[in-house]
Amino acid sequence: MTPGRAAASLVLLAGLTARAAASDGPALPRLVDRFDHLQVGEAVEVRDLSLSAGRFVCRLASGRAGTVRAGEEAVGIFFEGDGAMEYVSADPVEAPLVLFDVRKGSSLKAEKTERGVVVRDGFRRLLWIARGAAVPRLEGRSAPSLSDSFRKQRAKFSRAHGAPLSHDFALQALNAPEAPLVWAELDGGREDLVYELDRVDHPSEALLLLHASESRDPELRRFLWPVALSHQPIDRDARDPAPPRFLLTAVDVRLDASAGNDAKLAVEETLVPLGAPMRALRLDLVDIWYATAGSNLSPRAERVAAVLDERGNRLAFDHRGDEIVVELAEPAAPDAPVRLRFEIEGDFLIRPGGDNYWELGVASWFPQPYLSEQAYTFHSVVRVPEPFVPFASGSTVRRASEDRRNVLETRVDHPIQAAVILAGVYETREETRDGVAIRVSTYALENERSMKALAGVAADVIAFYRGFLGPFPFDELEIIQINDYGYGQAPPGVVFITNEAFDPLLGDMSRISSRSVARTFAHEIAHQYWGISVRIPAYSEQWLAESFAEYCAGMFLKERFGASVYDSLTSQWRRAASFAADAAPIPMATRVYVANDAVRRSEIRRGLLYGKGPLVLDALRSQIGNAAFLEALRAYQASHAWSFGSTRSFAALLEERTGRDWMPFMNRFYWGMEMPETGGGSPRP
Repeated sequence: MTPGRAAASLVLLAGLTARAAASDGPALPRLVDRFDHLQVGEAVEVRDLSLSAGRFVCRLASGRAGTVRAGEEAVGIFFEGDGAMEYVSADPVEAPLVLFDVRKGSSLKAEKTERGVVVRDGFRRLLWIARGAAVPRLEGRSAPSLSDSFRKQRAKFSRAHGAPLSHDFALQALNAPEAPLVWAELDGGREDLVYELDRVDHPSEALLLLHASESRDPELRRFLWPVALSHQPIDRDARDPAPPRFLLTAVDVRLDASAGNDAKLAVEETLVPLGAPMRALRLDLVDIWYATAGSNLSPRAERVAAVLDERGNRLAFDHRGDEIVVELAEPAAPDAPVRLRFEIEGDFLIRPGGDNYWELGVASWFPQPYLSEQAYTFHSVVRVPEPFVPFASGSTVRRASEDRRNVLETRVDHPIQAAVILAGVYETREETRDGVAIRVSTYALENERSMKALAGVAADVIAFYRGFLGPFPFDELEIIQINDYGYGQAPPGVVFITNEAFDPLLGDMSRISSRSVARTFAHEIAHQYWGISVRIPAYSEQWLAESFAEYCAGMFLKERFGASVYDSLTSQWRRAASFAADAAPIPMATRVYVANDAVRRSEIRRGLLYGKGPLVLDALRSQIGNAAFLEALRAYQASHAWSFGSTRSFAALLEERTGRDWMPFMNRFYWGMEMPETGGGSPRP
C-alpha cells in the first residue's frame, strides 16, 4: 500500500469508528430493516425525465413518480407510466455472449454498434435506488397514489433468487459510504430486468434478466431466477480477475453430526482486509438446502446461531439468500487479521435418495468469500455416529472411536479452496505407492476387486503426472464412491466418483467402458494440480481447472491406450467445440443462457471448457513443440503452486520461455471466438 493510500484509509477508519461510537448499537440491523421496508411518498406528474448511471439510461416519457425512502433518508424514486431504457455493453470480450444470450434467452433485441452492444426495452414501472450518487428531486402536480403499485412491484422483485438488495446498501453504508451504488428494477416491458452499478465491492455494472423457474417443483417455482445478460468491470480490463477485497486465510471446522439430518457446526475463520478498512464482511453461506421428498423437494435449513469475534463479542449479522453479512465490533484496518467464530446448526445433512451417506461438498456449507479471496489452510474435526465413517479434505491427523462415534481429524497446511466433508457407510482399502497413501472407499458393500483396480489406476495416473507436472500435491488421496452414475468431482485431496468406476472388470482396460472410467479418473486426479494446487481466481478462469485437467487426461489415455484412442478423443473435443462455437468465448462458458433448455446450456458449457479449451492447449503444444510445452506446464506448476493462476500469467510464462508474445494468440482463441487449428502430432510425456 502506498503512504498516501494508507493515510486515506486511516482517515476513513477513524471516521467510521467515530460514527460507530456515536450510534446506538450495531448499524447493520437498522440498515437492513430500512432497505427491506422501503416506502414511496406522495406522487407527482413527471414528463421527459432522464436517469442515468454508468452505461445505463432510463427515459421517463410521461407518468407519475414518488420519492422512495429508506427510513427518513430519500434514496430513490418509483415511477409508473411510459418509459424506455438503453444499456450498452462496451466490453469486447463479453460482446458475443451478450448477443447470444439476448437472442436465445430473451424477447429483447441487441444491436452491435460502435459504442458496443446496445440492449433496449420499454417499461411501465421503474424503481431507482441510489446511494453515493444523486437522486433527482421530484416536482410537479399532485398525482394518484403509487402505494399499491409500489407494494406489488416490490413483492414481485423480492422473489428474485439471491441475496436481498438491503445487503448491498448496508455494505455500502458501512464500508464505502461515498462509493456510488445504483439499483434499478424495470417491470412491464418485454422482460423483467434489474440493473446494478456497484463501486463498493468489485466495481462493475450488470444487466440482469429475471425469468420464471424451469422446474415443476413448487418450492423452486416461488423464485424468479436472475441471468446476467451483461456484467462488465469498471476501471479494469475484463481479462484480469477482480482484485480481492480481503483474503480468507484459515478455516477451522468442528462438525458434530446426529444419526439423522441434524448437525452442529463451529467454524473459526481468519480474514485479512486488503487495501481499505472494512466494517462489514459479505460471505457466501447457504441458508436453504433441498432434499428430495418423493417427487418434490423438501427445504432444509442451515441456521447461524451466533457470530463472535476473538474477544467473545456477539456480532450483528444477516443470513439470507445464500449469503451472510457480518458487522464487526470495530472497523478492521488493512492487513490486520480478523478472527471470527460462526456457530451453525440445522437439518442440512442430506442423504441423496435416502442413502446412507451425506456430503458437504463444493457449495458454500461454511462461510466463504469470492474465489479470488479463498486462500485458506484447513483443519477439521468431524464426529459422526457409528456405523457412519467420516472423510474430509486434508492429511489424516487421527481416526478414533469415542462413545460409539467415529472421529476424524484432518489438516491442510497449504492454501486451498473447496474443502469438503462426507460421511456414510463405507468400507476402505488403503495402499501406499511412491509416498502417496491411496485409499479407496466403497459404498455399503466391500468390493475388493474394484478397490484394488482403482488404486492401481490411481497410482499409474499419479506416476504419469509426476513425470511432467512435478510432485503430487498431497500425500494422501481419498477415492470415494458416490451412489450415482456419470460424473466425478475432485475437491482437495479427494476424488468423488460414481458407481461405474467400481465395476469389478475395471482392470480390463481393453474394454471401452473401462477406458471411459479411466478418462474421468485421470481428469479428476489432474484437478489436484489444476484447480487445487493452482487455484482459479474467478469462474472466467475455469479453463485453468477444467481444460488443463482434460488435456492432461488425454495425454494419459494416449500413454495407456495408444495414439488411436487419443485421436478419437480429439475428435470428440472438436465436435463439442463446434457445437458451442457461436455462443461465447471460453471465459464466458458459465454465463451462457438459452431459455428453457438446460441441456443445451450444459452442452455449450461443456463444449467450451472440455472441447475448445483442450484444442487451444493442443494448438499451443503444436506451435512451441511437445517438449517445450510440457516443460512450460511443469514450470507453471512450480511457480504457481498453492497460489492463484490466470490466463495472462500463463501467457507471460510462455513468453518468457519462448521469446514470443502469446497474448495475441489468447485474444483470438481464448478471449475471442476463433477456433484454433490443431496438429503437429500428439503429445508425449
